[in-house]
Amino acid sequence: MFIVPISSSIQPVESIFDREDEKADEIKEDAPKFSDVFKEIFNEMQDTQKTLEEDAVRLTMGEIDDLHTIYNNMTKASVALDTFVAVKDAAINAYNSVLQITM
Repeated sequence: MFIVPISSSIQPVESIFDREDEKADEIKEDAPKFSDVFKEIFNEMQDTQKTLEEDAVRLTMGEIDDLHTIYNNMTKASVALDTFVAVKDAAINAYNSVLQITM
């Protein structure tokens, strides 16, 4: 039985700090900002809530025949709200952790 040495097939991991400054700047520019991601999550949550409210009005007016559409929109709104709250809580916890760092 022949054993292949591990060192021949493993390549070292390249760190972002080992790269040239230009490449590091390109990586930073391509990365989405937290505020953009947070705004997108918030806008999606608002859109799903508006859709849910419109469905409730249409249901009370008798314009909707299929309840599975309302159920799907309720589920989407619930997941969007849960996601928004989780991201908000994580951001607040991170901010509080930064405030507790002593210099």
